[in-house]
This record gives sequence, structure tokens and C-alpha cells, in this order.
Amino acid sequence: MKLMIGAAMMAASLYAYPAHAQEWSDDQADVWGAVSAYWEAHVDGNTWHEAMTDGSYGWGGQSLLPRSREQMASFSRVFGAEGEVLHYQLDPLAITVHGDTALVHYMANIIETNHKGEREANVERCSDTMVREDGEWKFLGWGCADMGGDD
Repeated sequence: MKLMIGAAMMAASLYAYPAHAQEWSDDQADVWGAVSAYWEAHVDGNTWHEAMTDGSYGWGGQSLLPRSREQMASFSRVFGAEGEVLHYQLDPLAITVHGDTALVHYMANIIETNHKGEREANVERCSDTMVREDGEWKFLGWGCADMGGDD
């Protein structure tokens, strides 16, 4: 039931923003390309800390508190990958770029197996703050809120 509600919420939010991708500037498209590439490279390996700049924090959908880059690396060494992402879809909602800083809002729909091998579907609402360092976009911070899924 939660999956249906989450999917309906995502569809409604996407309906409200149908033309944004067609109106993006080169900078906005570049930032979205970086976010998408980082998801592809890190979605399954617990290596997100590699995409973060020094002094950055991330707040995952199921985390109680934000974690620093160092804390995320430590958790990855101890726990490793706890499941497998079977499929994911990212849907951008809004992107703003000011110089070497960008804010990216999007929805992430994730189908995965958990540590028990059971299939789960989750929808997360994400906001990423990106900074450009040496010509490359990196995460300064992010927050993803779990919007629910199938329990």
C-alpha cells in the first residue's frame, strides 16, 4: 500500500514539473549529469564517501543523524553492502546553480534486496548540495527522506 501511495506522490510531483529538464542551462545539465553518474557508480557499493568533498555530511533516508564523510567510510568498512539494488530511477525536480555551488532536488525510486535477501521498494525525496572542485562536481551535503515503500 505504501508503495502505491509513494508512487502516486512521485507521479503527482513530476506532473507539476514536466518541463524543467527541457529548460535547463548547461550548468544545470552538468550538475544533473554528475548526480546521475555518482548514483550509477556508487548505488550498490557503499562507497558514497568517495563522491563527497572534505568536511561534507550526508543524511540518508533511514539514518537517524547526518554522517560525515569519514563516518560513512567507517560504516562501509564495517558493514559493507547489505543488499543489492535491482533497479532505481531518479526524477529531477529542481536544480539551481550559483557559481561553483548547486542545489539539486529529486525523487529516487529504489527496488532492492535487503540483508535478508527480501525485495523492498522505497521512494526517497533527496536534496543534494554540490560544489565544483577542480572542475568536478562533488557532494558537500545531502539529505534524503524515506517516503515509504512496501513493508
